[in-house]
This record gives sequence, structure tokens and C-alpha cells, in this order.
Amino acid sequence: MRRFTGGVRRTDRKPRFDLIPFEFLESVAEVLARGAARYGPYNWKRGQKDFFLDAWNHAFVHLQKFKEGDRSEDHLAHLACNVAFMVWAVKNGIILQEDFDART
Repeated sequence: MRRFTGGVRRTDRKPRFDLIPFEFLESVAEVLARGAARYGPYNWKRGQKDFFLDAWNHAFVHLQKFKEGDRSEDHLAHLACNVAFMVWAVKNGIILQEDFDART
């Protein structure tokens, strides 16, 4: 419990968005802005289970291209976007962890 001047109290249990590096957020925002211009804002949210499962493959492609030194685009930002899409889909019940097990 955190106490503020005047006696106000608030729990400390909350996400710490201030700990996320701005450079990370900026890189992801740039990728999402380009995607919004090309496909429309929030186009990725219209994806179904197969789209979000395919994000797994796209994430690994970007990881590999980064490891190989490819500089054609910001591969780490694209990787982060694909992971963000999967996190969103799992938290919204579109895909389950078990869906990934079934693909093996």
C-alpha cells in the first residue's frame, strides 16, 4: 500500500508502463502505423485463430532475419508486433496455449 500526502492510499499492484523503454514503444508504433496505412487501423484484430497462429511463424521469421543481419526493415519491431498480436489473442480467448501444441 502506498500513502500519499493528505492521507490518500493506493495499492502498488499495477502494471508499470513507465518501465517499458520508449524506444521499444516507438518502434512498435512505427510498424503498426505503416500497417494501418496499408491495411487499415486495427486490421489485425479482425484476424481469426489461423491468423494469430500464423503470427508465431512470422515472429520467428523476423527473429531469424535479425540474427542474419538483414537490415531491410526493423525486424525486432515486427517480431514484437507479432508477439503483441498473440498476447492480445490469448487474453481475448481467440487462441489458447493448447492451440500451439496441436500444430506439432
